[in-house]
Amino acid sequence: MSKFVLMTAAFAALAAPVAAADLIIDEPIAHTDAAFDWSGFYAGLAGGYGSGTARSTSDATGVATDVPLNGGLLGVTLGGNVQYDAFVLGVEGDILWSGMSGTATCVSVPAFDCNANMEWLGTVRGRVGYAMDSVLVFATGGLAIAGGRGTITPAFPGITNLFSDTFIGWTAGAGVEVAVSDTMSVKAEYSYVNLGSRTAPAGTLATGSTTVSPIVHAVKVGVNLHF
Repeated sequence: MSKFVLMTAAFAALAAPVAAADLIIDEPIAHTDAAFDWSGFYAGLAGGYGSGTARSTSDATGVATDVPLNGGLLGVTLGGNVQYDAFVLGVEGDILWSGMSGTATCVSVPAFDCNANMEWLGTVRGRVGYAMDSVLVFATGGLAIAGGRGTITPAFPGITNLFSDTFIGWTAGAGVEVAVSDTMSVKAEYSYVNLGSRTAPAGTLATGSTTVSPIVHAVKVGVNLHF
């Protein structure tokens, strides 16, 4: 009987570490990847293509000439975001060199060409988006500013044949941005840009005053570095 008790005790002593090891091995270990955090500041490069029209309307007669605007866009972007759960709020600004230009026959004087050129385009916009981990879908809108000029060719007698000014208006659009690493994202977006109107004084584009109103549709892609 004493031998049986001793053998039982020895077996229990040997089995205890094995049972403890089983408990440790069976304990699940959770490994979860944290979602991408869109909060913080970023800077980057952006480029794309713009297409639209610059309408030139005679204030005296109401006759209008629509000059096409087409060309590339290239520049820099700066912005910042704050994320609340899946919702992202931000502010973004960009300044872009513009190659958009075009020519059309002047409606009021068919022997002459009306030319338009947008030299640069800048925006300051708010952004609101919904984040699905590393993918951000957003809408954007705000202030738009551009530098533009118009000319008449060949030179029309009695006028300077040149008008240059800064146009101020608004823009709205939408896009998607994808984080490709912890510090880099790529994006694509569309923007409608209404740059309001400016008056070309008498003696610049015509003998009377002329109202110039540019509208642009822009598609842009970009890469941002987050810090």
